[in-house]
Amino acid sequence: MMIKFRKEEEFFTFYDGKGTMIERKTEVRFDPLTGESSRLVFDPGLAPTPPDYTEAAEQTGGAKCPFCPENILDMTPIFPKEIAKEGRIMQGDAILFPNLFPYSKHNGVVVFSGQHYVRLEDFTIQMIKDAYLAAQTYIKKVQNIDPKARFASINWNYLPFSGGSILHPHLHVIVSESPTNYQALTNEKTKEFELEKGEGYFKALYETEKEIGERWIGEKGNIAWVHAFAPKSHNDFIGIFRNAYSLHDISKQDWLDFAQGLKGIFATLSEQGFASFNLMLDVPTNPESKQPIHIRLIPRINIGMLDTSDISFFQALHQEPLSVKIPEAVAAKARTNFNY
Repeated sequence: MMIKFRKEEEFFTFYDGKGTMIERKTEVRFDPLTGESSRLVFDPGLAPTPPDYTEAAEQTGGAKCPFCPENILDMTPIFPKEIAKEGRIMQGDAILFPNLFPYSKHNGVVVFSGQHYVRLEDFTIQMIKDAYLAAQTYIKKVQNIDPKARFASINWNYLPFSGGSILHPHLHVIVSESPTNYQALTNEKTKEFELEKGEGYFKALYETEKEIGERWIGEKGNIAWVHAFAPKSHNDFIGIFRNAYSLHDISKQDWLDFAQGLKGIFATLSEQGFASFNLMLDVPTNPESKQPIHIRLIPRINIGMLDTSDISFFQALHQEPLSVKIPEAVAAKARTNFNY
């Protein structure tokens, strides 16, 4: 087995008010690529209720939303002609335009469609495919005119719990001269793995997880899905574009297969009461390397009557993810939904 999975167990022993002993286990897992740790902690019975934004959609949609059909062409900015001759990139119902408040040197926003509020189960394969095709087109155009902008990603904050400030579903496409911390560390560690092992990390992860089966979910075409061994949240789904080492390698069929798999992931989130998520698609900087394009997707929730954030000092300052869900159990749920 090329990938090694390491974990440690810690036990906290104490007593309730009647003197009965209680023992709680914390499992510390280490990411097989980076060595970073995350913790599986005691599940107090977390059962989130998916929020319903129907009323909020009525209050924020239509004339009040810059992404709705009556406003989008008047209220959103346009690109220079070398990026888009008509000012924006159109793909089916998806529309891509510049972000007024950019996170990097190049930052496009992709609006999926004219529908202001889309529940997880209502995303169609066509909607997902068109949005990601538009993002792919934008990144390729940017990198053709700005070769210094080597670090690209396609990102999705879905619903307010995820940090999404507009209900209308949209993607952020980032192309920068500087990597994010995740991109820098992943690039460094995958290079080390490739030099040591002679093959790409994500290929080895795919083969190992498929053989073991514990965290394996399934594959559609060239896109395989597994659950992370050391998760970054209560779920942590990894999608691997097995034969895509640059965006030029991804076909329309690949996006259809990706969208179909993603629908199965959405069904798994819904089954657990999760509605909101963060998603990142990371594009490797060197197409000649053995690092394929990959996805990370984690759910986001608010907890309890106070709507407490799921990000505490542990994640925000210690940079240590916590999960009350067991990866192998989540993967088992996802496998049943994968033919969604």
